[in-house]
Amino acid sequence: MVGKVIVTAPTDPRDAVVELVSRLIQFDTTNTGELDTTKGEADCARWVAQQLEEVGYQTEYIESGAPGRGNVFARLAGADPSRGALLIHGHLDVVPAEPADWSVHPFSGAVEDGYVWGRGAVDMKDMVGMMIAVARHFRAAGVTPPRDLVFAFVADEEAGGKYGAHWLVEHRPDLFEGVTEAIGEVGGFSLTVPRRDGGERRLYLIETAEKGIAWMRLTAAAAPGTARWCTTTTRSPRSPRRWRGWGATNSRWSSPTPSCSS
Repeated sequence: MVGKVIVTAPTDPRDAVVELVSRLIQFDTTNTGELDTTKGEADCARWVAQQLEEVGYQTEYIESGAPGRGNVFARLAGADPSRGALLIHGHLDVVPAEPADWSVHPFSGAVEDGYVWGRGAVDMKDMVGMMIAVARHFRAAGVTPPRDLVFAFVADEEAGGKYGAHWLVEHRPDLFEGVTEAIGEVGGFSLTVPRRDGGERRLYLIETAEKGIAWMRLTAAAAPGTARWCTTTTRSPRSPRRWRGWGATNSRWSSPTPSCSS
C-alpha cells in the first residue's frame, strides 16, 4: 500500500527526515537476488515520486528490465545550464531480514528511544529520506541551485544493479544528460568502469565523511554477504540496525552477527 506523508514545507528539511525514513522502511523492498523471490521497488518508488510531485517536481517512473523494479528520476533546474549537472542517487532495495531475529519488526519503521528502527535504516533509506527532504525543501522554498540537480532513486543495488543502475545507463542514458559529478553512498576507494568507446576508466571515489570508529569483538555464525550471497543460516536474535539523527548512522549488533548486511 502506498501511504502519504504530509510535510508542510518546513524551514529546516531535517524536521521531515525521521518521518520520511520511517515510512520508507515500511515498504518491504527485499532483494534476494532472484526475480521470483524479490519484492520489488515499485510501490516505494511511486511513493517517492508522490512526495516530489506534491511540491511541483516533474518525475519519471521507470521499470528497469523486469516488472516491479521501480526507479524514479527528478531534475531541479540550476542557474547555469552550461555547468555540469550533479547526480544525487540512492537505492530503494534492501537485503533480506527475518522478523523473528529482530526485537522490532524489520519493516515497521518504528521510532523508539530516539532511533528509527528497521531494515534499510543504515543501507540506505536514511540517505534516501534525506534526499527527499532536501529536494522538497529546495522546491518549496524556491531555491535555485548553481547547476542542475538530478535526483535518482534506483532499484537492485543489492544484487549488482542489473535491474537498476546498469539497465538505466544502457537503456536510458538521457536521464543522465549533462551529469559530470555524482553523490552516492560510497567513497574512499577506486574502481574501474567501462567507457562507451569500449575502453576503461579508473574512478577515484571521494569520501568526505564517514561513521566513527567503534572497536568491538564479533563472532560470525556464517559468511557475511549482500543479496547475491546471503546464506540460509540461523541468525542471532535481537540484531536490528538502527538510525539516528541528521547525517549520522548507528548500528548495534548482537553476537553472532546476521549473515546479511543492512
